[in-house]
Amino acid sequence: MMKYFKLCFYCVFLCMVTAGITAEKDDLTSLVIVTGNYPPAINEADEDKGYVSRLVADAFALEGIKTKFIFVPWARGLRMTRLGHEACIMYYGKTPDRIKDFIFSEPLFEEEWLFFHLKKTPVEWTKLTDLSRYIIGATLSYTYSEEFHRLADQQALSVHWVARDKQNWQMLMAGRIDIFPSVKTGWYQLRQLYSEATIKLVTTHPKPLKSQLNYLLCSKEHPNAEYFRDKFNQGFTKLKKLRPISYYIPDSNGEKWPVESN
Repeated sequence: MMKYFKLCFYCVFLCMVTAGITAEKDDLTSLVIVTGNYPPAINEADEDKGYVSRLVADAFALEGIKTKFIFVPWARGLRMTRLGHEACIMYYGKTPDRIKDFIFSEPLFEEEWLFFHLKKTPVEWTKLTDLSRYIIGATLSYTYSEEFHRLADQQALSVHWVARDKQNWQMLMAGRIDIFPSVKTGWYQLRQLYSEATIKLVTTHPKPLKSQLNYLLCSKEHPNAEYFRDKFNQGFTKLKKLRPISYYIPDSNGEKWPVESN
């Protein structure tokens, strides 16, 4: 009887080990990526979830990894990924705070941040402190610039923080804020909210706040973070040899894939 129980125990143990190995293997062939709405670059309403999502999915697919995107508010997504609940989040710039908690992929795209404002509100600046006389809208969890965040923390700039871009566009059009920093695709967001006649009331200052490289971030608290980061980079290297950047951004005007300067 004892031999029978030992044999049963051994069989159960072997099945558990085999199931564990299979589960671990499956975990490395599929990936959930956390993100937030950032149209048209990342858009839950689109079939391909936006051109950034398509790029990331294509790069992983070249390495045999299936991707699924889950959309949550930006601040919540950062928290859950920082804690290791999911392996990866996209897509963000580098900050000292994020470098502590995440490892970064190769840069995906470079974006230029401009100050949007109503034409009836003249905006002039050469240094950020010149903007102290304006009420500035900003979206939580976005990376603007170290100086911008420092001046906001010191209240040298009057910054009104909200959770979503849509709120900032609405406040800008209502005259509750004077300026709102956004990437050039901010024009796309405006067209989802307002008529072309209304959009003609808006302009941008020619001097950019900054240019920023954005990345796929992998949580240092997740056991497979380095694996997925490396797999993405390998797939992305292959992809860049197959396709120009214009495949994903048609109006990129002959731009090259971004390279991070050391």
